[in-house]
Amino acid sequence: MRIAGDTIRRSYLSRYEKNYSDKFDSEKKIYSERKFDRASENPIDAARALRTRKTLSEIESYEDNLKTADSIYTNAEGSMLTVSSILQNVYEKLVEGAHGTRNQDDLNIIAMDIDNYAEEMVQSFNIDIADRKVFGGVNNESPAFKIEGATDSGKYVTYNGVALNSSSDPESFPFSERSFLDIGIGINVNGTTDRIDDQSALPVTFNGAKVTGCGMTSKTASIDLGSLKAAQPYSLEVYVGGRHETVEFISGDTQEQSVDNINDALKEAFQTTPEVDENGNINYAGESPEWYTYKNAPFNSQGGLDFNSMENDVYYSVKVELNGETRVVDFKGGETNTDTYAALTSALDGVFGDEVKLSVDKDGRISTGSGRKEVFAAVSNTSDYKEVGSIEDGDGKRIDLESIGASGNGVYAINLNGQKVSILPGATPEETMKNANESLASSGVFGKPVVPYINDVGTLIYDIEGENIQIDNTKGYPNEVEYTEIDGYPKNIIQLVLDAGKLLRKGDQDMVARYADLVYAAQSNLSVAISDLGTHSKFIEFNEDRLADVKVNLLSRQNDIESTDLPSEITNWKVLESVYNASLQMGSSVLSQTIFNYIS
Repeated sequence: MRIAGDTIRRSYLSRYEKNYSDKFDSEKKIYSERKFDRASENPIDAARALRTRKTLSEIESYEDNLKTADSIYTNAEGSMLTVSSILQNVYEKLVEGAHGTRNQDDLNIIAMDIDNYAEEMVQSFNIDIADRKVFGGVNNESPAFKIEGATDSGKYVTYNGVALNSSSDPESFPFSERSFLDIGIGINVNGTTDRIDDQSALPVTFNGAKVTGCGMTSKTASIDLGSLKAAQPYSLEVYVGGRHETVEFISGDTQEQSVDNINDALKEAFQTTPEVDENGNINYAGESPEWYTYKNAPFNSQGGLDFNSMENDVYYSVKVELNGETRVVDFKGGETNTDTYAALTSALDGVFGDEVKLSVDKDGRISTGSGRKEVFAAVSNTSDYKEVGSIEDGDGKRIDLESIGASGNGVYAINLNGQKVSILPGATPEETMKNANESLASSGVFGKPVVPYINDVGTLIYDIEGENIQIDNTKGYPNEVEYTEIDGYPKNIIQLVLDAGKLLRKGDQDMVARYADLVYAAQSNLSVAISDLGTHSKFIEFNEDRLADVKVNLLSRQNDIESTDLPSEITNWKVLESVYNASLQMGSSVLSQTIFNYIS
């Protein structure tokens, strides 16, 4: 059998190119030290390599986070150690000041040193690391701690704008939340609170109010009512319950009128529950919020709800009877029928629960099930509560208390800020107003209001145990209020130091001795906080070691998947090179000679 020369040449060239390609691929693997360059060359190993690289990238992010956290904790610990050293100096100064042989000039000099120490403590706690106010909670814009007030009347410490003496709950202060870093231990969000689980990430900001202490053992203030000039404007800065409000009032012609005016101003500033007044106005933190009455839902000729007749921003009620159960469903009309339909469907789910899945068809009929098992609900207007009459004039929209009281029976309801408020009619408009306010303050609606107030002798009172009131005159206001602070020891270490300086200036050496003991105890408490930081530092070190081990294993795995086995590949390349050279030698026998072979 004769084989054509062209066939031999084509076969030879094909094998030659294959030998060259194999040799070139082997050289590329040797020089790049990689088994493959494209995923298409080895899809399975490429997928494994991609997963490994992704995990390595995450590990590197966790390592960077741990480095940041280590820097933050190290500097935070250094700051607290500095404060601890300052407290030791303060203690020694106070022991010196409590000595009976010191004259007032000596005490004043010691007081100046004490004030300087307080300033140094504030600076230490206002450290800024990695663009974070470490002791400011989530406040990264301004210094968390500040010393306010004048030397004569007594300086006080604020945390994120609120006096630290005003609340014993460190979580009640602004920006008291914490931020976290993901360090690869499985970050988890609590589904109930929508907050990160403390055990699943590393906190890198600290609540300064918790570190330094806050609140008082017992503290309030008493306004000198007799010093108020009649019919004059006054203003006070009031700190209580973790809140800071400016309270402006006009003094009365009598002390009794002044007490009423101050209490009205306190109520307006701190009121957190809407309240109906005798004219039917709903006041909410000094404003008149929008409210809506409930109307009976309209029906169509098919016996279903008539969405076309419903209005936007109007609340409707309908009685739904299904499987022997009758419930009242409240929903809000929307801009379109689709919006109203969605609001009704959501309200049905909320009333009947997930166990009874209800649907609404195009005719507005409510049913459950499907096909032959479909059951239609009986819908009707509700008589559970009636439509609230309103009065609209220059003062805005008001509840018609008189018309409610005149009805004599039934229950009325309004929707205020998304909350349903039921109102029982009273025998008089005043009684109806009282019933409405009791409903507003009930559990599940807005809750009972807690507002600071003054008694007939001017003492400020706040009816929550453990809370404290602190006041100060508003800066730049023409009339200042004379007041005195009533006892109590501050739990805040900076405030302790400031108050100790004030006592030194007064020459009260017995109390200076008492404050020396308090400062000593505060230093011990700070040592506990420093120890807690040390525990976190150990935790950081442990996780750095853990990630280092994981990274070594991943790199080894990546090497197995992607890296070339150089000894084996070099041996393979030598074989392929020999094959390639042999194919070159064969070329002289296979390929036809041309005139160029004879040109010397």
